Amino acid sequence: MALKEAQLSVGAYQNTDRGDRAAPGRANRVHCFLVLLLDKLEQIVRSDELPAGDNLLDFGCGNNPYKALFSEKFTNYISADLPGNERAEVIIRSDGTLPSFDDSFDCVLSSQVLEHVIDPALYLREAFRVLKPGASLILSTHGWWAYHPDPCDYWRWTIDGLRLQLETAGFEIVVTKGVFGPESVALQLLQDSTFYRLPRLMQPAYTWFFQRVIWLIERRSPDKLSEDASIYIVRARKPM
Repeated sequence: MALKEAQLSVGAYQNTDRGDRAAPGRANRVHCFLVLLLDKLEQIVRSDELPAGDNLLDFGCGNNPYKALFSEKFTNYISADLPGNERAEVIIRSDGTLPSFDDSFDCVLSSQVLEHVIDPALYLREAFRVLKPGASLILSTHGWWAYHPDPCDYWRWTIDGLRLQLETAGFEIVVTKGVFGPESVALQLLQDSTFYRLPRLMQPAYTWFFQRVIWLIERRSPDKLSEDASIYIVRARKPM
C-alpha cells in the first residue's frame, strides 16, 4: 500500500525547536516524556554495542531533534521526509519508498514516526533495504499515548506486536527500552484529558504538579522495561 500524503515526522508534541539535548520546562505537558526519551536514546547511542559509522538516515526527520546526539557517532546525518519539509535532504516518494540504493546506511533512525505511517510494514521494509548488513535501526513509537494527529495518527503497539512487526520485516531485536510504566501513563493521560478544562493561568502549575509526580515515579526504577509502557525504543539489526 502506498503512503498517504501524511507527515512522516516527529509528532507535533515533540516537533519544536527545543534543541537536541535540552528539554522543555517542567511545566510543559510532555516534559518527563521528552527527557526520558532522550535519556534512553543517549544510552543506545553512547553504548559500545552501537558501532560508529559514516551515514545515518533519519527516516521521517521532522526538525531533526536528535541530530547533534547521533552526529557524535555518525559522520553524515541525512534527513528524509515527504515533500514540504525544507530540512529533508532525501524526499520520500509518493509510494512510500526511498530513492536510495540498497545497503546504503550504517544506521536508520525512526523517532516517533511509525504510528503516523499508513503502511508500517512497507516503511520497515524500506528501512531494512537501505541498511547495510549488520547495521542498526533505532526506532521509537507508542504503546499507550493520547491521539496526536500529524496530520493523522494510526497505530499503537504492544511490546510483542512491535517486536513481531520488526522481525517480520527481517530485523533481529537487540535491545528494547521503555518510557513510562502504567502509573506514569495513567497520570499523563489524566493530565492531558483535563488540561484544557482549566483556566489558562492555572495550566502551568497543574502540569508542573503532574510532571513532578511522574518524574518521582520514573526515577525509582529508571531502567525497568514495562510491558505497558507509553513508548518503546528498540535497537534492531539487519542480519549479516
